[in-house]
Amino acid sequence: MITFKTVRWKNFLSTGNTFTEIKLNETANALIIGENGAGKSTILDALTFGLFGKAFRKINKPGLVNSVNEKGCIVEIELDTNGKVYKVVRGIKPNVFEI
Repeated sequence: MITFKTVRWKNFLSTGNTFTEIKLNETANALIIGENGAGKSTILDALTFGLFGKAFRKINKPGLVNSVNEKGCIVEIELDTNGKVYKVVRGIKPNVFEI
């Protein structure tokens, strides 16, 4: 089983140059609610980009980089599986992929 611990990102879609971090393992269940444009889909896009290199929605890879800063797009995911902890780092401008 995979347990996601955190997802954090900066310069991803409409978010700026400071990290936004969501802790995913603090409760057994969570409900994410918010107004349109609040960033609910951004969480899903960050998770899928970090793991698979593309967004969940139909957004091309260059479109994931914040259009104001135009660089430094980073997504970090911490997870554990089979008793091992992993950190996946994926970025655009510069291209980064680390496990």
